[in-house]
Amino acid sequence: MTPLPNDIQESPYLGQKKIAVVITPYSTGCMVAQEIQKRGYLLIAVWTIGFAEVMKTHVPKACGRMDYFAEIDQAESLEETKKRLLEAAKGHEIACCFAGGEAGVDFADAFSEYLGVLSNGTEIPNRRDKYVQQELIRQAGLRAVRQAGGTEFKEVESFLMTESYPVVLKPTESAGSDGVKLCHTFEDAKQHFEKLMKSQLVNGGECPSVLCQEFLKGDEYVIDHVSRDGVHKTVMLWVYDKRKANGGDFVYFGMKPVDPTTEEARILINYVRRTLDILGIKHGPSHGEVMMTSEGPCLVEMNCRAHGGDGCWRPLALALTGGYSQVEGAAASFVDPKSFKKIPDRPPYPFKAAGQNVMLVSYSKGKVKSTPGYEVLRMLPSCVHMDGLVSPGAEVDYTQDLITCIGQMIVMHPDHEIVKRDIEFIRLMEQINGFFVYESQAADLVKPDDFVRRHGTKNHKRVFSSDGPHLIRIMSNDRPELRGPLVKRMTTMDSSKEAVVIVDPYSTGALIADEVMKRGFSVIALWTQGIPPEVKQHTPVSCGKMDYLAQVDAKDDLMATSEAVYKAAGMKKIVACFAGGDTGVILSDKLSEKIKVRTNGTKVVNRSDKVVQQDIIRKHGLRSLRQVRGEKFSDVEEFLTTEPFPVVLKPSDGAIGAKLCHSMDEAKEHFELLMKSQEQAGVATPGILCQEFLNGSEYVVDHVSRDGEHKTTMVWVYDKGTCNGAPFVYFGTKPLDSESPEAKILIPYIRGVLDALEIANGATSAEVMMTPNGPCLIAMNIRAHGDDGNWRPLAVALTGGYSQVDLTVDSYLDKQKFSTIPSVYPSPFKAAGQEVYLVSKGRGTVRSTPGFEVIKELQSFVYLETGVHPGSSVDFTVDLFSALGCVVLMHPDPKVVNSDIKKIREMENKNEIIEYEAQVTYLK
Repeated sequence: MTPLPNDIQESPYLGQKKIAVVITPYSTGCMVAQEIQKRGYLLIAVWTIGFAEVMKTHVPKACGRMDYFAEIDQAESLEETKKRLLEAAKGHEIACCFAGGEAGVDFADAFSEYLGVLSNGTEIPNRRDKYVQQELIRQAGLRAVRQAGGTEFKEVESFLMTESYPVVLKPTESAGSDGVKLCHTFEDAKQHFEKLMKSQLVNGGECPSVLCQEFLKGDEYVIDHVSRDGVHKTVMLWVYDKRKANGGDFVYFGMKPVDPTTEEARILINYVRRTLDILGIKHGPSHGEVMMTSEGPCLVEMNCRAHGGDGCWRPLALALTGGYSQVEGAAASFVDPKSFKKIPDRPPYPFKAAGQNVMLVSYSKGKVKSTPGYEVLRMLPSCVHMDGLVSPGAEVDYTQDLITCIGQMIVMHPDHEIVKRDIEFIRLMEQINGFFVYESQAADLVKPDDFVRRHGTKNHKRVFSSDGPHLIRIMSNDRPELRGPLVKRMTTMDSSKEAVVIVDPYSTGALIADEVMKRGFSVIALWTQGIPPEVKQHTPVSCGKMDYLAQVDAKDDLMATSEAVYKAAGMKKIVACFAGGDTGVILSDKLSEKIKVRTNGTKVVNRSDKVVQQDIIRKHGLRSLRQVRGEKFSDVEEFLTTEPFPVVLKPSDGAIGAKLCHSMDEAKEHFELLMKSQEQAGVATPGILCQEFLNGSEYVVDHVSRDGEHKTTMVWVYDKGTCNGAPFVYFGTKPLDSESPEAKILIPYIRGVLDALEIANGATSAEVMMTPNGPCLIAMNIRAHGDDGNWRPLAVALTGGYSQVDLTVDSYLDKQKFSTIPSVYPSPFKAAGQEVYLVSKGRGTVRSTPGFEVIKELQSFVYLETGVHPGSSVDFTVDLFSALGCVVLMHPDPKVVNSDIKKIREMENKNEIIEYEAQVTYLK
């Protein structure tokens, strides 16, 4: 037993083998029982009717094995239970009877009274009932919670219709956070009421009734007492450290000891002692939870038993007080009045040591592979105890309440600075997600302008969308510089008699089609076979309604398709044919070659295939991805044996299902999973691509070409970083100065790729990684930069008058204009700006989007696209598909742009972009 101070030493062997009866001993109750046992008493455990079997094994690790003299079950009557007790006692005298946990309080009061030992008695029936507690203190003139309770909803309906929300619903008899919920609407409250009445509480037994209470705002305190003969000793005061985190308003970060000499502590102690008197609690431990509101203290609930949490706080309390805690005080209150008398009225101050309870907060999610961070925490000088820890194989989520915390620990040390330093280190470990190694997850390694999956997929998945292609898209209405005059440049003898065929004109392709029509040409939209209907409707907001001359569906062969196009053109001459999107590249190359207009031709077969691209540039001596394709694992095994991990595995026909694999076993498992998926989906030529993982900064290099002359219209760099536990979250796309060292390396490299792929005409958008060993192509997209061309106003401002959109039209229809555009866009830029991706640091159902209104009023605002609207579900941003949206900013003054970006990031950090519907919140 931990020694008490010299003036509070217990009498040895006071028990003389008398019996201490403990009703439902679990959690800290086991510690109190063992403390009494150490003083020479024998223990008999009495298990109440309906007490859950699993709870009988709820013994703190610090207790080891409970050594009971006997165990008995409660009988139907006190008389019969006493008979069972006396038989089990075998002639030993009954010295005391007390509750070992919340579920034992009522019976302990009745049985101790019946036995004639120290007892709080039954003068106040069911004093653990939270409704009874509040009504008793209200009648005595103490501040109490506004409340209503009942077994039928109609008994609380009037209260719920008049009380301000949110309100708290909980069982009238419960322990800890058992069934306690913060309800924000009448419907939510009704649903939880009915759920509680049907539920089985963790302590055993059905919910007897439900309590509905006002929601108290303020600091939440715990005041622990031990009492004997109505004399109350305050053994410790604690305050919960609650903060906003991960979108949650009340995340528990810990529990701190409170200076008992402060005025606030004096008010709390007096309030709680008056509560104990009113409730007739004269003997034993108690655990009062009190909210210090703006109007003063208000009882949350009084627990007529010791502080729970398996007594993990005991070593800290012993150190703070210099030798005693509620455990020792509770034992003394039942069997050692001399030692009880010597316990101070309240804890000594200053404390003899420093420390607190620390709740561990997760800022990430995933399946836990290992827990190296826990081992680091155990080595901290102040670490005393850890529990509630997550095990390998468990699923971890972002901490938003007690249920989702990832453990707790007690830190304690004589040196305050060491404790402070260790807590700061713990919080740093949380921020860097240093506790866990997660199982790697399959991920869509999609780029910001990848809107439609290639190779005929039916799944049209839009970035920033919660419901497919139904997006909210807002263009600034009050920026005159964005509304240039309509310029109709005549590029031939009479463009009204000419037509242009654009294959799959969606996203930026539709913007190019619109520009072609503005120049007087007619446009025929040719749709490839199998393209989803929603893709055909994927038109940028700036285009308005597309007035095509005709829309033609591709036929089964090239001849039939060309005939259908000619028929649609009628008397008009077809002067150009090119792709409007990725899905149209192959057909546009074939058709343009057949009808003898400007073309990249078919000499390079399937040049849009990313595997083909890498093979070709490798043969031309350009840095390429190390990769191998296979249909059997043996086809790729040698590559995986020699290639450093991690490696990327993905289907050879796209990025869906791509996964970053960190070991051979993981790669083999994912290979087999992908092959099985392809076989089940009926893929004609199944195969898996294994590639090296490129480290570095990621760029997009946009060109327009005519007859092999390449003009660089812009280079962009992705702003990526860690966020919400994810390593590669996109924060934006920034333009790169053409005179920068990176641009001077990237541009020649990409022009070499264009030549190697024999791309002589039209728009391209290359994705390239600048690795420590130089640039390496990721993919050459043989179409304009995507993203609906939202970047166009910004590009026009940056260059002083042109973008990839209008230059693409020039490359096919206006040779003279094309020749006037510089080979590389100008430096320095004529304005400042970038595309910003909106990052969510919370989750929930959207009530409103006040942040969007703020963004629209920013000086540099040009465009906003989002799929988030009231009723949408939003989660933490870990990739592009979980981003809130994108914003294009542009202004002549770089300071304005930087200030606006800062404002957006501040709103993200404070979760001010989205106002969420009230979420399910389980309270302490």
